[in-house]
Amino acid sequence: MISKLLADENFPLPVIKGLIDADYDVLSIAEISPGINDRAVLSLARETGRSLLTFDVDFGDLVFFHGIEPPEAILYFRLHPIIVEELLAISLCALNEIQSGYFAVIQREGIRLRKLKEK
Repeated sequence: MISKLLADENFPLPVIKGLIDADYDVLSIAEISPGINDRAVLSLARETGRSLLTFDVDFGDLVFFHGIEPPEAILYFRLHPIIVEELLAISLCALNEIQSGYFAVIQREGIRLRKLKEK
């Protein structure tokens, strides 16, 4: 189970609060370093031993096509429109299912996993 998280700037604050209330250790880019670039977000996730929560597909490109070292895991949510209560429920389920070492694409229809490169 993944428990230490870094929420990208685009991740809704009410969902972050819900995850914290559910005993997840969550840092929010919006609160600690708004405006940093994607490489810096990945670096912060790695340095703090956290998995990344995001709606930004660019993290997959950076890791798989540009050789940027990944964090513990990347959870890429493809849920539009975003409904906060639904996103929280889906996030909680996904966090119980996904292990470190994966890039997870999370949709309403399910989760697809792709193994991240070995560190």
